[in-house]
Order: sequence, then C-alpha cells, then structure tokens
Amino acid sequence: MGENSRKGPIAAIAAAAVMMIGGAWFGVGFYRNAPREPAKAEIVHREPKLPEISAQGSKKTAEDSCEESSREDSRPDSRTESSHTESSAESSAAPKEKQVLTQTESGAETVIYTETTEVPHERDESSRSDSEKTVTDEKLPDAGTPAKTVSDGKEADREYFTTSIKDGETVSESTYFFTITHLIDGLEAVRSDVELNGALLTGYAGKCRLTEGENSIRVSCTYKDGGGRIYRAFRDYTVYLESREAPILTDLKDCTVFDPVYSFSAECEDGLEVTLNGQRISGDGRYTVTLNEGENIIRLISGRQGLDFSVMYVPLQGVEIFTDLDDHTVHSEKMTFTAQAAGGKSPKLTVQLNGKTLRGNDGSYTALLKEGTNTIRLLATDGTEKTEKTFTVTLLPDEEEDRLPHIEEINLTDNMTVKGSSYSLTLRAADCEGRRIYSDGIEVACGGTAAGFRWEDAYSAGYLLTLHPGENSVFIRLTDSIGRRSEFLYRINCEAAETGEEVGRIAISVRADVLGLGALCEDSSFPVLEGETGFDTMARFLEENGFEVSARGGDSSRYLARITKQGAFAQAALTESALEYLSKAGLSVNSTSDPDSLGEFDYTPGAGWLYSRNGKKPSYAMSAAVFSDGEDIQLIFSLDFGNDTDPGY
Repeated sequence: MGENSRKGPIAAIAAAAVMMIGGAWFGVGFYRNAPREPAKAEIVHREPKLPEISAQGSKKTAEDSCEESSREDSRPDSRTESSHTESSAESSAAPKEKQVLTQTESGAETVIYTETTEVPHERDESSRSDSEKTVTDEKLPDAGTPAKTVSDGKEADREYFTTSIKDGETVSESTYFFTITHLIDGLEAVRSDVELNGALLTGYAGKCRLTEGENSIRVSCTYKDGGGRIYRAFRDYTVYLESREAPILTDLKDCTVFDPVYSFSAECEDGLEVTLNGQRISGDGRYTVTLNEGENIIRLISGRQGLDFSVMYVPLQGVEIFTDLDDHTVHSEKMTFTAQAAGGKSPKLTVQLNGKTLRGNDGSYTALLKEGTNTIRLLATDGTEKTEKTFTVTLLPDEEEDRLPHIEEINLTDNMTVKGSSYSLTLRAADCEGRRIYSDGIEVACGGTAAGFRWEDAYSAGYLLTLHPGENSVFIRLTDSIGRRSEFLYRINCEAAETGEEVGRIAISVRADVLGLGALCEDSSFPVLEGETGFDTMARFLEENGFEVSARGGDSSRYLARITKQGAFAQAALTESALEYLSKAGLSVNSTSDPDSLGEFDYTPGAGWLYSRNGKKPSYAMSAAVFSDGEDIQLIFSLDFGNDTDPGY
C-alpha cells in the first residue's frame, strides 16, 4: 500500500509532463501549418512586345537553350508575367528577377544582365510540380551573369542601345570609329566598354584598332534606374579589315626597243618583287636588265596586286622606221601619231605632211589635215643609207555624215537602270550600204575601260560589261571598211547587289520536243542572282526541279553534257517529225538512250543540249553570259546540232 501510494504522484507528474510536451509539439505544428497571408507578388511593367522573329543570333538548340537559361522568366512570353499570380507560394519560393532579351535586325545578339533579390524561405521540394522544378532546381545567376538566348526567338519588350557599327562590313582603315546611341530615357548610362577580339578596352573611346582579317567587337553598356537597379547589355558584331595596298610606281610601259640593255624604275612601300620572263631580278628602285630577242614579260608583284608589261626587243641590221600610222579615213582635222627611226649608227627621221615638214616631240607628231586625201611621208637616213614609208589619210567632209556607220540594233537605252555588277551587251552594226560591221570594226568601253570581246554569232556581237555602283558610261565606236567612224555614248545606272542577291527574273524552260516529252520543267519568273553566270542560273533551275547536272569544259566555256532524274525519260521516243527530219538529213539513229538521263550522243551522233536566248541561238557558252531581267531562256534537246529545231535556231 505504501509503495503504491508513492508511485501515484510520480505517475501523475509524468503524465502531466507528457501532456505539456505534446501540447508544445501540437502548438508548433499548428503554427507551422496554419494559413497566413501570402507574400505580395512584384508587378513588372513592360513595354508592348514586338512581333516574333527568328533567332538568327543564337547558335544553340532548343534543348541547350533551356539547360543554360538562368530561369523560365528569361523567356519573353505570357507565362513570365502570370507566374506571380498563379501561385502565391511560387512567388515566395523563387527569387524575384527581371530579364530582357533582344534580337536586333542585323542578327547581332543583345543580352541583358539581371539583378536578383533573395526571398526569406523555400518551399518543400515534394510539393512542387515538374515544371516548377525546372525553374528552381537550376543555379540562379547573380547580378553579373548573362541570361542565355532562348530558342523560341521572340523579341523582348525593348532595345537598350544601338551603334553605328554595320555587322559583317569590310573596311580598309585599321582605326575604326563608331558611335553608341542609348535608347531608354529613364535609365542612366553608367559606363560603356568595348571588347575587341577577346581583349577588353575599358571605357568607350569611340574607336578601336582592327587587325587584318576578321574582328569580333562586343559593345557593353551598363545602366541604372531610379531605384538603383543595374541593367547590363551587350551586342556582338563582326567587322573585316582589308587594308589598302600601297600603289606600285613605275615608268614601265608596253613598248618596242632596239637595245637589249633596258632600264626602268619601280617601287612600292609594301615591298616589291620584280621578275623578267619568270626569273626574279634584284634592284633598289632602279633596275637594268638584258632582254631576249622578241617579247619579254616584266612582272611587278606586291601583295595581292601585280602588273605585267610587254617589252619587245627587235635587233636591227640597218635603219628602220617604226610608226602607228596606216592608211585610213578620219573625221577630225587634227590627228596625232608616233614615228621613230632606229638602227645604224645615228639615224635621222624626217616627217612630211603634204610636202611640208612636221616637227615632233619625243617621237610624237600632230598633223592638221585638209579635207580629202593627205599624204604623210617618213624618211630615215643614216649616212648614205635611206628608208622611206608613205601613208594616205583621208579626211571626210561634214556633209558626208549620212554615210557614217550606224547601230541597227542594241539592247541598251540611255539612262537605263541595271541591278547587279554585270550586263550582257549585244549589238548589230552596219555601214551606209547596210553591210554588217563585225567585231573587228567595233570598239566598246565601259567606265573608261575597254570591254573585252566575248562572242559573235550570225546575228550580233556581244560584250560582258562590268559595272560599278552609280552611273556608268558606255562608249561605242564603229569603223567601216573604208575607215569612216561613228561614236555613241550611253549611260547605265547600276544598283549594287550583294553576291547571291536577286538582280532580275527571267522566263526559263527545259524542253525535249523531238522525243515527245515537251517541257520537262519551266518557270515564267525565275530569279537571277548576283555573281551567277548563265550556266550557274540554268544549273540551279534544273537542280531545283530535281535534275542532276553533268558538265564539261572550263569556267568560261562550260558545256551542259547531261541531265539526270530517275524515270524522267522512260517515255521518251523519237517523234514522227524527228524521224522524217533524220531520214531527209541522212542521219542514222543509234540505240544509245537511258530512262534516267538525257544528253550528248543519245539517239544520234549530233545529239545534245543547246540553249536559246530571246529566240536566238548564241554561239557562245552559257558560262560566258549573264542573263538579264526580262529575258526568255530555253534549254532544248537537239538531234542535229540545233538544225532540227524551230527556225530560231
């Protein structure tokens, strides 16, 4: 009994203690789980969003972008602004952060740094959804870490600055000047820095010094708003430096000499290599060489530029006369020519015009002609040795201008506009009797530079003109068989175009009518691109229509030998009219054919692909031409070198 009486109070005390401890734990649990007022979500005011553009500035895949994004809020979409209101617990669990991404028109990427503020406590991991874990499981950036470009390519709500730098441009001066324009009035521009090829140039100085070739430029700007928050943005650019080369200075010129020992001067600030007939020669601005008999090539090379000169050495046994005079007709009373005597010991040259002596200056003479026939006599003497040459020059009176040669047809009009750096000029000229003047009587110059003769067919002569941006002068001189001359001047306005840019559209088709296949492919408005030859344009058209192209020949004479496409020619068969033509022409038919390809020597020995340009068959390869806007181009399969096709051939 006494023992039990002692245990009773002890048990009571223990029970009371248990109840107190239990009550305390209950209170703690109740307090931890009791509902409370949610933290207020921060409201971010944004400008209206710009339309979506492609993310050309980002080179990462969608998966890479998501992994490297500092948080889901870096995506400028509707989920960013609604995330504060969808879950108050989420607002309490993650840091508050503002990020902006900008994609510029030029493709240069702008990245905005963020400022992060910490929130007092975290949520329980088990209560978060998978999408929420994607946000909060990633390591959050500090104020100096850039956000990554996301893969959806959406523009942000503002641009912070622009510069005068043109991304991708090529310059020739190593000192590169540019400006920065800040766009947000409410932000203070704290500082601007430039990073050139990975090296930081602290402080914006308005210029940087480029190195030869490719240069990467990063312009970084730091801003502060009224609340003291920091915003950092940068843009990346690429600028190429191609330094101007120093000019080569020389007194060399193409000439004929009569002494094998020849001296000339040549120099260049960038250094100079001089060769004679392929052999390097030494000198210090002045060079003396011994020439071979006949033509000698002197080449001056500095960097990417080179000059070639032809010096003809003619050994003389006696006195000779050298002149550029010939018998011809002119329309101007004043004429200049050259003449000199060489050989012997000390030859003397006398020049007479219609019996009167002309005085010259270093071998150059100017004659004032009379209307009609003029006689120019050249007499060289060396002691008792004499050499004489006589020329007749006819000056036509003004009243015979209607007898001058003329242009019958040309694809130029004065002040026309052409887009791109090339234009194919074709013209047909004739004399006053209507007889055609061929290319040997036609001179063409564009921008003061002679245009090389490129082709001539049964109808016209053609020249490929190289144009520069702006106005280009085209000068044409015609000379008939008796020396009468006419001159014409046109102006072409050139709109510059980048390589690969569209410069015009043409009608184009590929036909195999002699095999009953008709048009294999055609387009009434196919683009011509800057930098393409006619062959390039045709090959691109065929490839876009599923054909493979096989060709032979060099760059300026490429010949389209065969086109291939599975099953495209399985139904090919010689038409009745084709068989009739071959029979009349005495041509045999062979068994060479392929259901998957069509080309030279198929069906007949004279078979192959030919092309027409505006209904006429050119005698030059497609690779020697550049198609112009509005032209009609056809590629036609022929059995007999084009003789079996329509009359245009």
